[in-house]
Amino acid sequence: MILITVPIFSQESRISWQREKPDTQLDLYLFHSVQSVNLPTTETLQKNDLEFEISHRFIPTIKSGSKELWGFDGPVNIRFSLAYGITNRTLVTLGRSNLDDNYDLSVKQKIVQLRNDILPTVIGARIGGAWNTDIQNRKASHNRNFHYFAQLIINTMYDNKLAVGLTPSYLYNSDPVCPKVQYSFTVGLYSQYYISELLSALIEWNPTVTGWRQYHNPVSFGIELETGGHFFKIILTNSVHLNTTQFLSGADLPFNDGNWRIGFNITRLLKL
Repeated sequence: MILITVPIFSQESRISWQREKPDTQLDLYLFHSVQSVNLPTTETLQKNDLEFEISHRFIPTIKSGSKELWGFDGPVNIRFSLAYGITNRTLVTLGRSNLDDNYDLSVKQKIVQLRNDILPTVIGARIGGAWNTDIQNRKASHNRNFHYFAQLIINTMYDNKLAVGLTPSYLYNSDPVCPKVQYSFTVGLYSQYYISELLSALIEWNPTVTGWRQYHNPVSFGIELETGGHFFKIILTNSVHLNTTQFLSGADLPFNDGNWRIGFNITRLLKL
């Protein structure tokens, strides 16, 4: 009996003292989408995932009435983009807008995740540049056709329902046709309230703090519908700009007096 029991006890001892593998903490995900309306959130894609975007901003305002179908008759600014998850925390995006045939390339990185029961917070950064290839009376290769930008992204959420974002942004060469190089520093604010798993309401404001601005600050509000890898954002806005370097330079109309344009963003997640 002694000879049989000793090996059993020693086997149980080895098992009970075996070191367990540490648990892997999941990343914080506060917003569901990688962007608000135009401003970025800290969200990224999973490694090797792709996301395709098509967005429109109708140029006529809704107060144009039935004659122009409240703006739907156009013309319209369009953006196409493709985002790729290099890692779970690094996102690269290439996009194009038909306005000045503007191409933009950006990289976004999650930097810090602060876990808190009341206000969990994620901090990220995004840098990039853009190239206007169709400025009138100028060769596409002219150095004034290039813009550069940098953004700090701070996101938090309250009660798993109300997500809030702050995005200070710096833009170099705000207006490529100005005689001198201009810059803009903006502090974007946005919020999204998740009514259900399908529906949320969002608002975004990007005021220029210092530097060059095209007349007015961009303001947008609308709803987001989320269905299995698709995001549909339907908005009203005073801005017709879509690519980051054009959007950060301001809006051409004030937000009051019904100067609202209809717009939408549609994204589709593609898993490889």
